[in-house]
Amino acid sequence: MTSRTAPFRGTAAALFAAAAFLLAGCDSAPAPEPRAEAPAADPNAAFLAEVAARCATATASPAASASASASGDGAAPADPESRKYAENHAYRQQTELSPAARCRGDAHAARIRAKLAAAPVTDPAGLTALLRGLGYPVGSGDVYEGNAVQGPGFALPLPGTGPCVSGRAAAPATAGAAAAPARAEAHGVYLEGGCKEPAGGH
Repeated sequence: MTSRTAPFRGTAAALFAAAAFLLAGCDSAPAPEPRAEAPAADPNAAFLAEVAARCATATASPAASASASASGDGAAPADPESRKYAENHAYRQQTELSPAARCRGDAHAARIRAKLAAAPVTDPAGLTALLRGLGYPVGSGDVYEGNAVQGPGFALPLPGTGPCVSGRAAAPATAGAAAAPARAEAHGVYLEGGCKEPAGGH
């Protein structure tokens, strides 16, 4: 006599096998991909935003206005010697800065001076690391060697805003010269191009 429970047992076994197959499939599912790490924060971003807000409404200082008025319309000097001097030093001429650009440049120059005073450097590699640590993108030729009386120097455009900032790290005192302090100043681009002063005149 055939047992009535045989079909039930067969159905239960089939269901159990199907459940085991599904569970095995769940266990073998691929692991989720790890999340990409967030990019490192730009150390310059907060400073740039603060300076941009501060300098948005900058106006020319009385001293700068007086200097611009005294320079006249840029005509060549009437005196032959003065004209010759101006021609020989024309390579040092820079574009004029707007009040906002002057404000931004002075803020960055002060920041770099303070860092150089707090963490003196003695070679181009150290100066490059210091500037990059502040968030400035130092390119080839932006930092250069010092000499017997000056520390290593730099000349670079401010990222995204201009103008140029250039200067020197401090140089220690020597037997023939006093110590030279670190310096940094903002200025316009040289008329011959770039932020670094062109070499030589006539």
